[in-house]
Amino acid sequence: MNKLCSKLDQLYKNVDGIYYDTSSQEGYWSNLSRKEQAVLFSHLRSATTRDTVQKLFPNLENIIFDSMRSVGLRLLDIKKSDVGADYGCMWGNLLIYCAKNCKAILGIDQTRDSLEFVKYRLKEENIDNCYLLNANLRNNLHLEGTFDFSIVNGVLEWIPVENEVELNKFLKREKFRVTKPSYDPMLLQFEFLERVCRGLRPRGRLYLAIENRYDYQHFLWKKDVHVGLFYTAFLPRKIANIISSIWYGRPYVNYIYSRRELERLIKRAGFEAVETYAVFPDYRFPQKILPFRKKMQENYEPVYRTRKTRNVVKKAFRKMRRNLDWLVYKRLRLFELAPSFIVVAKKGQVRDA
Repeated sequence: MNKLCSKLDQLYKNVDGIYYDTSSQEGYWSNLSRKEQAVLFSHLRSATTRDTVQKLFPNLENIIFDSMRSVGLRLLDIKKSDVGADYGCMWGNLLIYCAKNCKAILGIDQTRDSLEFVKYRLKEENIDNCYLLNANLRNNLHLEGTFDFSIVNGVLEWIPVENEVELNKFLKREKFRVTKPSYDPMLLQFEFLERVCRGLRPRGRLYLAIENRYDYQHFLWKKDVHVGLFYTAFLPRKIANIISSIWYGRPYVNYIYSRRELERLIKRAGFEAVETYAVFPDYRFPQKILPFRKKMQENYEPVYRTRKTRNVVKKAFRKMRRNLDWLVYKRLRLFELAPSFIVVAKKGQVRDA
């Protein structure tokens, strides 16, 4: 039995292959409602995970199974001797990629149903070096100095959200209510990154992916994907909070950052050797990953995930967007306005003591 398994056995209760942090209540974050999850599991008893998703929720197939989602992990240089952690592993896309390339990995998620789904996938692929933990990412997991690498993929911006998230309901308009955060969202994100840092061994690596607050499209036509609203991503937080209060009756807490803001936050949490990459079309399906080094930025060409269309308006929009991308990135080299960032960093020497 490896050291990771031994630690988990000491700290958490194992029920049918999933470890549980009994000190906190189960949370919920999913693209599916609880009823939809129940339907999904009823079909999994007689079909594979992929066949079931294709049949019931084809819109999620790429999110769950597309190998392009894990392309950025090559930046981590994962070794066969490494032990890793995937914070907020969801459906297990990146988790399973890592499990096939490292010694052992822990997938952590607050949603039990997501972990149950991952169990099915692990069984189908005969993966036995992957462990699952149902826990709130705001909590101290007591796994200090355990991991060689940690993944925080599309998770940091959700750390400050306290309520359960069924995504369709979360983006449904509610009554106006004047409100403001009862806590500092940035502080919660900082404390989470500190815990991730403590979980790493000396010189352990962090992989973090997130949207860019100043993606130029936010200023024109693109909504903040976390709340489905225009302008909240880049406006001052107080104004974003007013907009969210008017539309949803809840505060705006899904903080994302510019490149320099993000790098400062990560360094404050105990990381160094921070390298940031501009990602196109976004970090979810990264087709082009460019470091912020001028000689490498010459490789930029517009890339998209689109289907063929005969719609004249869509065609005109796509042509306009391609021309704007060429101007902003190819001509002006304004990669600070990229859609997403991937950050790779190492645990600092100060935290090794």
